[in-house]
Amino acid sequence: MRKLLWERFCLLGWGGGYLALFLWVYTHRIVPTFSYQGFVYRPSFLRTLIITILVLSPLLWMPLTINRPSLLTLWMLYFAVYTPAVVVSFHVLNLALPFPAFFGWLWASLLFLSFLAVLPYVRIPKIRLASDKLLWGLITLWTMGYGLFFHGFGFRGLPSLQQIYKVRLTAREVISSQNRLFGYLLRWFTDVVNPFFVILGLRRRRWELLLLGLIGQIFVFTFDATKTTLVSVPYLIGLYVLLRWKRGRIPAKLLFQGSIAFFLGALTTDHLLRSNLLLTYGLRRVFYVPGLLTAYYFDYFSSYSQWHWAHTIIGRFFGARLPSGVSAPGPGFLIGEIYFRNPAGNANVHLWADGFANMGIPGVLLITILLFFLLWLYDSLSYRHDRILSFLLMAMPAFALTNTSLLTALLTHGWIPAMMLLWMWPIPREV
Repeated sequence: MRKLLWERFCLLGWGGGYLALFLWVYTHRIVPTFSYQGFVYRPSFLRTLIITILVLSPLLWMPLTINRPSLLTLWMLYFAVYTPAVVVSFHVLNLALPFPAFFGWLWASLLFLSFLAVLPYVRIPKIRLASDKLLWGLITLWTMGYGLFFHGFGFRGLPSLQQIYKVRLTAREVISSQNRLFGYLLRWFTDVVNPFFVILGLRRRRWELLLLGLIGQIFVFTFDATKTTLVSVPYLIGLYVLLRWKRGRIPAKLLFQGSIAFFLGALTTDHLLRSNLLLTYGLRRVFYVPGLLTAYYFDYFSSYSQWHWAHTIIGRFFGARLPSGVSAPGPGFLIGEIYFRNPAGNANVHLWADGFANMGIPGVLLITILLFFLLWLYDSLSYRHDRILSFLLMAMPAFALTNTSLLTALLTHGWIPAMMLLWMWPIPREV
C-alpha cells in the first residue's frame, strides 16, 4: 500500500512538472510565434488553478502501469487531446469558473475509460490460419496495392517542406477521382499493413519485412506528404524499444519523463539551429493545435446547429440532414472556413470534439462508450497474444483518434483491419 501511494505521488510530481513545462512553452513560445492562428495567453491565478486541477486530478486514478493496449490509447488521449483541450481552450475562450460542462464530461470520459485497467477479458474464439500463408497473402496484397497506387499517383520524389501542402491537395484530388476503396487502401497500408511488416521484421529479425514496411511508408509519403506517415516509423520503433525494455509493462511516469525530454530536446535543437522547425511541426502540431481546434469546435457548435453525422454514411442511413445554409462537406471544413478563412482546409479534430460537433454533450458520451467497448474488444483479442505485437498493431489507429473522429478511425485509419489481423494472426506457442 505504501509503495502504491509513493508511485501515485511520483506520478503527480512528474505530471506537475510536465504541466509547468507545457504552460511555459505555450506562454513563451507558442503564443508569441503563432498568435496569428488564434493562440492567446490570458494570465490569471484562478485560470491557472482551474487548469492545474483539471489536468492533474485524473492522475489520482489513471493506471500506473500500461499493460494493455487500451491503456496506451488512454494515456495517448490524455497527452495529445485532454491536456491541450483544457490548457489552450481556457486561454483562447477566456473560460473561468463555473467552466462549461463540456470540459467536465471530458474529465469524466477519462475516468470511465480508466476502468479498462480492471475489466476482465471476454473470450473470443480464434480463427485458425497458418502465419506463413497469412504473411504471403499480405505480401501479395502489398504488391497489388502499390501497383494500384503508382497507377493513380505515378512515381514521385520526396517532397520538400515547401511542397507538402501542394502535394496534399494534389493527393486529395487523385483520391477523389478514384473509387472509394482506393482511399481506404492507402490509409490501411499506412496505418496497419506497413507497420505490421515493420513490427514483424523487428520481432522476428526478418529484415526483408522491415525493409518492405519502411519502403512502403516512404512511398506513401511521396504520394500524400502526411506528417503522421513521416513520423510513424520512429514512433513505432521507439515504442518497440520501450516495450522490449519494460517487457510490455510501461510505467506511466515514464511517459511524462519522455514527454519532458522531448519538449526540452525540441527546444534545445531549435535554439542551436536557430529555427522553429521542431516547434512548428512537432510541439505545436501534436500538442497545441488539438487544444486550439477544441476551443473553436466548442465555440461554434455551442451556438450553431450540430451535424448529427449527416455528412457520413451512418447519418445518411438514418436520414440525417445537413444544417441549413451550410455548403461545407463536413464540420472540419466549416471550422477551417470560419476560423482559418480557408474553405479548402479541413480542420480535422479529435474524437470528442467531433462528437460534440455532431450531437453536443450526448455525442461526447456516445463516442466515449463506443470507444470503451472497442478498446475492451481489442484487449480481449490481445489476451495471451504477443504483447508487443498487440500494442504496436494498434499504435497508429489509436494515434488517429487524436486528430480524427472515431468513425473515421474505424473505417479509414485501420481500426477494423488491425483488429481483424490480430484476430487471424496465430498466438505464439510460448505464450
